[in-house]
Amino acid sequence: MKKKFKKKKRETLLKIMIKSFSVAIALCLIFAYGFWEYEREDARNQASNSIEENVSRVQSWVNRTEAKNSSRDTMSELSSYLTKYVYFDIMFEDEFSKNGGPQIVPRYCDGNHAVAAVIDKDNNIAASNLITLQVFISFGKDAPDNGNYICPEKDNIPEVQQLYNDHRELAKEETLHSWVEMKLESAYVNKKDHTFIPHKGSMKLIKYDYDNVPENSGPEYLILRTKEININIDDDNYELLELDSLSSKNYPVCTMFNFWGEEQDVLERFYNDCKYSEDGGSFGGYSGDGEGGWCVERSFPIYINKEQYCVFLRYTVKYTTPEFMKFYWKYVILFSLAVLAVTALYCWRKNVVNKAKYAMDDYQRDLTNHLAHDIKTPLMAIGGYTENIMEVELTEDEKKQYLSAILDNIKFTDSIINKTLFLNSLEGGSEIKYEKISVETVVKEAIKKYEPILEEKGIKFTVEGNTEIKADKTSFENIIENLISNAVKYTAENGTVKAVCERKKLIITNTVKEKVDVKDLKKPFVRGERSRSNLGGSGLGLSIAERAAALNGFKLNISCTNTEFSAEIRY
Repeated sequence: MKKKFKKKKRETLLKIMIKSFSVAIALCLIFAYGFWEYEREDARNQASNSIEENVSRVQSWVNRTEAKNSSRDTMSELSSYLTKYVYFDIMFEDEFSKNGGPQIVPRYCDGNHAVAAVIDKDNNIAASNLITLQVFISFGKDAPDNGNYICPEKDNIPEVQQLYNDHRELAKEETLHSWVEMKLESAYVNKKDHTFIPHKGSMKLIKYDYDNVPENSGPEYLILRTKEININIDDDNYELLELDSLSSKNYPVCTMFNFWGEEQDVLERFYNDCKYSEDGGSFGGYSGDGEGGWCVERSFPIYINKEQYCVFLRYTVKYTTPEFMKFYWKYVILFSLAVLAVTALYCWRKNVVNKAKYAMDDYQRDLTNHLAHDIKTPLMAIGGYTENIMEVELTEDEKKQYLSAILDNIKFTDSIINKTLFLNSLEGGSEIKYEKISVETVVKEAIKKYEPILEEKGIKFTVEGNTEIKADKTSFENIIENLISNAVKYTAENGTVKAVCERKKLIITNTVKEKVDVKDLKKPFVRGERSRSNLGGSGLGLSIAERAAALNGFKLNISCTNTEFSAEIRY
């Protein structure tokens, strides 16, 4: 069974856009998902690498401390160490930001935590990174009392409790570009217990000012809020000391005065999962703390004073911070805009190509149809004359008359075929050779063959002006030949034909009896009004002239009034 041939449907711009933009949207969604997964995996890998580094640091610190055989409380020192050094700093690269990519740091990003705890064999908390106010004080080079001093929150001193609360209030506004700057001028110090209570100092909430930054200079600092520290106590265990900054040579000096560690409520959620284990282990997965983060956890054994303990470290990473989401959507939107722009360009280009293809298909189809139609008439005439010669007794004069008509129809058919072939050669793009041409000379040479017809019809022909142009001689002569032929053929008796040669254009005009619709006259086999159709032309002259003009980079314009037909070639 033969398959029925189905004509292929043409693609409209709407169909092209639906197909193309469907693919583009799917590509944007794939990129959005892939980019999200990539950055999420990057955050997890950075967190995992960071926690492994912390494991090594904690183990090294314990080994060094044990080797020193210090008389100080090792667990207290370990707690101080954990508060300061158990943290993570996840960074994302952003090539389009002058301030670098987004960062995820527990202190400045809500929902992100780095917690640590040391568990004994009875599952008691021996040390942790509970938030404490700390400062490093140096009393001189290699002085025995040099070291880290802490100010616990639970010291039953209302002023200390208020200091902690004031800091919490300021810390709520901390971001990656704003922070609480701590300054300590004097403090009550207990060298024996390595504790202290601030006496005079300040806490300032400071922010980078990126809005009014001079060119080629860094951002300025803006002080948003200030809290003064002023605490007075009367305790013989504490000594009041004036403290300079670390850069000063006047001892004692201090540095790293700040609050370190995690809040009590965060640690309590963590403590529930801390169970003593001799072997340790690791875990990675979503956090069950209700904050929607992903956590990585490590536990490992350590020995302090020959007793075995288990250290638990957990990072809770919530990478959907406002900074990260801005970074993520920026790249998704930029990628989507680029894809949509390329898709729109593709649709436009595809539509232009399709229009040209369909126009050529229509042109070839119309050309074939018109050619078949125009050849059919002379062929029918030839067939009729031939049948008469063969079947009817004719005189010699009648036979000659029939044979002459047959030859005329053959010549007409041959002319149509030759012109069609020439038109097709122009459509295919012929090779051209530019040379200097005198327009007046070409026009006068073309009119010579029509002088008998001009005399017979009483038509007056004039040429005005002259100019030289660069064009392909063969194709330019063909342009002039077809325009002159068209003008002579359709000029009424006793009319005029005039050619005006100007520097940038050639105008050929001829008188007509009535106005002609010129809209489709440059299409193949179109002869316009009925009065033109009855004059025996092929309807190819203006088509050939237009395409030959385009081959030389020229443009053919035609127009008609009630009395005059005009053809203009612009060089």
